[in-house]
Amino acid sequence: MVPLGLDTLALSIALGLRGFRPWRPAVVFAIFESVMPLFGIALARVVSERFATEAAITGGAILLAVAAHAIWEGLRGEKEIESVSFGSLRSSMLAGMAISTDELAMGFPLGVSGLPIGIVLIAIVIQTLIFAVVGITIGNRVRSELALGASRSAAVGAGLAFAAVGLWLIFEAVGKH
Repeated sequence: MVPLGLDTLALSIALGLRGFRPWRPAVVFAIFESVMPLFGIALARVVSERFATEAAITGGAILLAVAAHAIWEGLRGEKEIESVSFGSLRSSMLAGMAISTDELAMGFPLGVSGLPIGIVLIAIVIQTLIFAVVGITIGNRVRSELALGASRSAAVGAGLAFAAVGLWLIFEAVGKH
């Protein structure tokens, strides 16, 4: 779950650099990041009943793709952050969707993991609120170069953690057969 938080932290620091206040983005992110895994979990449950090994490998591959994207974004910098807004319901929904795509991907392996879904979702909400508030506060208070570096490092760290979890899922599934 920490990779999910690092991704939120990276975006939140960038939002803080733009002068956002923490609570609206934190609540929007928490809502989307707790709902999106449910779609991935539902898909995983349907698929895993029939194709357990393939579902675990697919979940790992999805996490590797998310990892590559997070690392790429972290290394090149967040240019699209300039278009993020929370001024209307539509813009808040778009921002929530943008930050929660990795939770959708994470829902797939979570659905085949056997972990207690309710507890995991509560932990995601708490973590999201904390990381978003801390990230925006950091972005608001420190020099922009330092905060931008922290944002990029958090994105790369999230990508590396996603890659590790994805590889672990794949190796575990292949090792069983």
